[in-house]
Amino acid sequence: MSVIASLLDQVHRACESAENQRRLALWESRPFPIRGENQWHGVPAYDTDSGRPMPVTAECLDKIWEPVLGLEMGRYFTEPDYFLEYHLRMRLEKFRRFADDTPLTRDIPVCFGVTHEAGMLGQKVLFTHGEEPTFAKDPIVDESSELPGSFDFDRNEYLAMVIPFWRRVKELAGQEFNVLFPEWYRGPQGVALYIRGFENFSLDLYLNPALAHRVLRYVTEAAKAYALWRSRFLDQPLTKGDLFNDDLAIMSPKTYADFFLSYERELSDFYGGIAYWHSCGDVTPHVPEIHKLPDIDLLDFGVTMEDKAAGLAGLARPQALELRGFAKRHLQESSDQEARDYVRGILRSCRQAGAKRYVLRSSGMSLLLGAEKDLARLARWVELVREAQVSEKP
Repeated sequence: MSVIASLLDQVHRACESAENQRRLALWESRPFPIRGENQWHGVPAYDTDSGRPMPVTAECLDKIWEPVLGLEMGRYFTEPDYFLEYHLRMRLEKFRRFADDTPLTRDIPVCFGVTHEAGMLGQKVLFTHGEEPTFAKDPIVDESSELPGSFDFDRNEYLAMVIPFWRRVKELAGQEFNVLFPEWYRGPQGVALYIRGFENFSLDLYLNPALAHRVLRYVTEAAKAYALWRSRFLDQPLTKGDLFNDDLAIMSPKTYADFFLSYERELSDFYGGIAYWHSCGDVTPHVPEIHKLPDIDLLDFGVTMEDKAAGLAGLARPQALELRGFAKRHLQESSDQEARDYVRGILRSCRQAGAKRYVLRSSGMSLLLGAEKDLARLARWVELVREAQVSEKP
């Protein structure tokens, strides 16, 4: 039996295990809760009225597995056989090391990190530096750019690389596994920042709003066109989409409402709702505007939103939430007591705000203490959350 065949068999058996069935039962059975850089973003199948503690998920950056598994990031994103082997190794290691509630599934998402959307629009992507794919230095849109009004994804240079990669992984994985073709994850703001440049686009919002809207219209049309192309290519129906917004917090709530909300609403209507709304920044003051989007399955309160209570106060209606704590501050650099107390504070805030459906998540952990110590600390965090949940009943 080959290495990959053995790993596929191990994943298959782990998927059928009693522990995995316990984990799966905690989540709504929506299609493909593995989203956005291969991570699980599920919606709990129950709420606090059940008297049960809400689910706990533990994640870390792929970088941490380099010294543990011998992972070479440069090969991971360029060699499909290597990608599949180490994707399976990482999934199994997480399942075995962390006694959280993240289940194993037979979904295998092919994903090239933050580069996917802008790469399809012509932004040069670098795969040869031994790290995750990144963009070349120069943005591709300036004041004189003629932005095309149509998209030919059948003849797209970036997809000409993606498609054979995906097909090879699909061939290796076999029919029992669902190899997911890349989604369009990022919202209009995130893609606009990448193709125009962070500084340039941020200045456009104030100095050249007409150009900012032209870029946002372009990337919104691209997102819709790609979703339709992907649906035809795979012979699958459209499903709810994602809105990943990088560094939204650098814009004011008014700027978000004036420039981005209408495009996000348009995409939400097009997709039939948003599966996961995410931002890397502290969106506390933006929550009332964000929550004008009518149909969000899971809303991210991210690692830089230290005071979850303030974010909760901005919600307009009951909402399933992913409450993420910053691993470096509240796990790797904290004592057990400090980590436990931070979680207890989140639980109290949820109870006081009447939040009934949420996920507690540690996010963004990378190398700090040494890979094995970092991973042990993350496993310990799951235990600390369980302890906090016992002392802070919903």
